[in-house]
Amino acid sequence: MSDEVKPPGGLRRAEIKVFLRLYPVFRRYLRDRERARKEAEPAWNYARERNGKKALETFISLGPTFIKLGQVLSARPDLLPGEYISSFQKLQDEVPPAPFNLTRPILERNLGKLEEVFEEFDENPVSGASLGQVYLATYRGKKVAVKVNRPDIETVLRKDLLVIGRLLKLARGRIDRFLYISVSNVIEDFNSRIYDEIDYRKESANSVRIAKNIKGHATVIVPEVITELSGKEVLVLEYIRGTKITNVEELRKHDIDLKDLAFRIDILFMRMLLRNDIFHADPHPGNISVSDDGKIILYDFGMIGTLDEKTKFSLLSLYDGLVNTDPDEIIDALLAMGALSPVANRALMRKSMEMAIASFHGKNPEEAEINELFQIANEVIFEFPFRLPRPLVLYMRMSSLLEGICLQLDPEFKFVRVLRQLLYREGMLDELYRHQLSEFARKAIKSIEKGLDVLPLLKKKLEDDLQIAPARKDRKIPASIFLGTVLLSSIFVLNSHPLISMAVMVLDLAGFGYVLLKK
Repeated sequence: MSDEVKPPGGLRRAEIKVFLRLYPVFRRYLRDRERARKEAEPAWNYARERNGKKALETFISLGPTFIKLGQVLSARPDLLPGEYISSFQKLQDEVPPAPFNLTRPILERNLGKLEEVFEEFDENPVSGASLGQVYLATYRGKKVAVKVNRPDIETVLRKDLLVIGRLLKLARGRIDRFLYISVSNVIEDFNSRIYDEIDYRKESANSVRIAKNIKGHATVIVPEVITELSGKEVLVLEYIRGTKITNVEELRKHDIDLKDLAFRIDILFMRMLLRNDIFHADPHPGNISVSDDGKIILYDFGMIGTLDEKTKFSLLSLYDGLVNTDPDEIIDALLAMGALSPVANRALMRKSMEMAIASFHGKNPEEAEINELFQIANEVIFEFPFRLPRPLVLYMRMSSLLEGICLQLDPEFKFVRVLRQLLYREGMLDELYRHQLSEFARKAIKSIEKGLDVLPLLKKKLEDDLQIAPARKDRKIPASIFLGTVLLSSIFVLNSHPLISMAVMVLDLAGFGYVLLKK
């Protein structure tokens, strides 16, 4: 069938324009997704790669909302084939800035006359992002960076999101239910948080929290917020000059140890993820610089994530399973995080996981890159009912971007090897194992309590059966007695520590013998 299509009736002009641009992309995506799912051993497909690049170009051409949406989709292996993810991971915020005559009214509406507020103000932006842009100025003798929203960005977002919502309704009934629900969840989550990124009051608060968390790390800098000038549409920060993290040649000129820098950046972000109450979820190269003396400078705290304690331990368990190539631990961790549906066939999941792990071909897991490990999960994710909680979407995006930066600095960088150093050095694996033992003990105690609740009923049943049974020397043990004993013992064998199970079985049998002798 041709990719050309007549737009459905009832669409407005803006919707028709977006529909005509997106429809061919969507058609190719559906075909590519279906073929990828049917492949017994997924291999890189250059036709899908080409279609992924076309999709990327379309999203960029449709503007800020779609650039941001593409960034979210780049961390959704349950929705996109690997070739599409590879293309969408290239999405950054770097887009041509809006003319200054359109941004000046926004600045002056929030700050007053620029000439009266700043000693100097450079009208040429130093960077242009999808939702805002940054200018340099001098305020009370200090260099500052002035971040301002793009003109009418809130109106643009509302219009685009309305169009996306209407087009999604048109897709209902034309795509499989699981895909529709998954895409709907992505769009719903996107709607709920995209406005946070244009409210600089929230970014300011995020910046303060992260600065507080990393206080004491002498090699990391978070620019201070100039609170008296910052609000919803404008954010003013101290300006700290640095070299873009991926400008390797310039970093070498300043005698920066690139291997050490890659290590420090990785440790910084993973510590934020696993230790702190908030983590920077958007470490693309435009958001990290390095000072001349080697300090890491962080910018842009609009996209942040948080993990609760349960998810952190599940994530540690997932890492432990991936590194040790343990399919059961991987599946248990994904289930605990609510990523895999509990109704999925575990035996099939395990088989798929084993096949994906076998693709290492004897490679030491610590020599693998994070994307290789994600690929193991991706190949399983793509086959089964899967749902990614938002914190995990942000985490996967963060990890992929972070590894890309580290590999540019150090081509021999191994994400997992560094991660294991962090886990061992800071005692996180010990914490994980203590947590697992604590959970094991909690479940064992719960099982014992359930067993004790059953004992009075079981004892009454045993006594009733013995009273009814004929008083013969060679009488057989009633089936209900035998099954009752087995049932009670099974509860503990399956759920408790072996020593506890053995003790309960002995007590059970002793009690059973006592009842027989009594009779």
